[in-house]
Amino acid sequence: MDKLKGIITKIREKVSGLKKSMKIALIIGIAAVLIGLISLIFISRSNKYAVLFSNLPAKDSQTIISKLTDQKVDYKVDGNTIYVAKDKASELKLKLSPELSGGSVGYELMDSQSSFGMTDEEFKIKKQRMLEGEIEKTIKSFSNVDSAIVHITPSQDSVFVKDSQPGKASVAIKIKAGATLSKDQVKSIVALVSASTENIPKENVQVVDDKMNLLSQNLYSENGENADSQTVEKQKTLESNYESGLEKNIKELLQPVLGNGKVTAKVTVDMDFDSTQKTVVTPDPNKVINSQKTIRETNGNGSGTTTNSSSTVDNNMSNTISTNGNGTSTKEENDTTYTVGNTEVKTITAPGEVKRITASVVVDGQMDAATTKAIQDLVQSAIGYKQDRGDQISVVGMAYNQAEKTQLQKEFDQIKLDEQNAAKTKMYMILGGIGVVLLGGIIFFIIKLKKKRDLEEALEEEEMEKQHLLDVTLNEKVQPEEVFEPINFETKNQKNHVEEEIKKYATEKPEQVADIIKSWLVENER
Repeated sequence: MDKLKGIITKIREKVSGLKKSMKIALIIGIAAVLIGLISLIFISRSNKYAVLFSNLPAKDSQTIISKLTDQKVDYKVDGNTIYVAKDKASELKLKLSPELSGGSVGYELMDSQSSFGMTDEEFKIKKQRMLEGEIEKTIKSFSNVDSAIVHITPSQDSVFVKDSQPGKASVAIKIKAGATLSKDQVKSIVALVSASTENIPKENVQVVDDKMNLLSQNLYSENGENADSQTVEKQKTLESNYESGLEKNIKELLQPVLGNGKVTAKVTVDMDFDSTQKTVVTPDPNKVINSQKTIRETNGNGSGTTTNSSSTVDNNMSNTISTNGNGTSTKEENDTTYTVGNTEVKTITAPGEVKRITASVVVDGQMDAATTKAIQDLVQSAIGYKQDRGDQISVVGMAYNQAEKTQLQKEFDQIKLDEQNAAKTKMYMILGGIGVVLLGGIIFFIIKLKKKRDLEEALEEEEMEKQHLLDVTLNEKVQPEEVFEPINFETKNQKNHVEEEIKKYATEKPEQVADIIKSWLVENER
């Protein structure tokens, strides 16, 4: 203890002996070292664990945990995410990735047991399972696909061509959150399945997503030829944009009342992309004269008078008048043709006419009949409902399943936390670098000051030596007068005090003292 106190005392004495600038530099250096050490400790504690695997199927999670336990690796599980030490995460991921099957088992089935004693039927079933598993693994490797399930119905061969039946396949896909599959991507999946199997044409492969949408619908024409993908994609885009607009209108109308995230709307629009022309002819009840002809005949031979008149009323009218008199005959014939008037209207309908709209709205929570009716009326006005067109609207109130939303939010929070930790780590590294640079600068400054101080001391010593040499030289030439201090040999007492007073009196009145001495001498002679 005494030794430690002595060391502290020595350090304190050395520090107190430094200049003010040196003390400030020393304090800053110590502070920089402490900041760097605290930053390193915090970083090492906050980033102890890193994500090894996340969102694994139950079988793969069990396999990974079993492997980590056998290898005695420290890990922790949070939900469906497995964490390990950060410094071992990359190495373990490379080692354990081959153990993952993604929930699909392919050629591993052949490794589990021997084919000895296996019947042909069992081998066919196992071969089909292997093929389905390998296709599932391939589809899962696509960036937009989260999971996939493949079912294959093998083709039936026969010696008679007419009795042979091609195979069929179905693919159920779960698309990742926020991702979509285009028509070309669906065609790629269909082509993959068709090429990986035997005697399954592309038209017999159906693709369904996790929302029960048939993605392979109208993907190929009836004769097996590719449809005009550009035209079909454009039409689907128009329908999708129209549906998205209506869904947005519904949400913007209901969310301010029911709350954000409380309304889910899905609109399906059936649009007619065929261009049609319609001609309407309307008859005119007013008759129009198309042509008119009049014939008159006169002669002077004849006796008596005869009048003959005939009239026919029809679309075409003919009038004949005959007159016979004494010596005179006259004949007049009128021929008039009438036409029924009509109005013709031609209407050309542009492609993209809405044939039918179906809207489904789900509200979080239970609702009474009045609220449901009010929401239904609002939705009708939002989508432009027409009853004669066959539009349908369905409004249902039920509690949402928060499990998936909670999981997505948890993953989002984890990603955000990782980003924050990365940002903090970067900041601490920058601060640590600044501290190291600052410490180096302080050390450099201290060394610089020490060198300057040593140089100043060396110059002072050199100046003192020069002054000493000069003094020695001057002492050899001129001997200064030596000055000695007075020595007091007498101690003060009563006798000395009397003598001092007598001397003082003799100094002040020497004549009187001389007379006294003379009188003393005369008395001694007597």
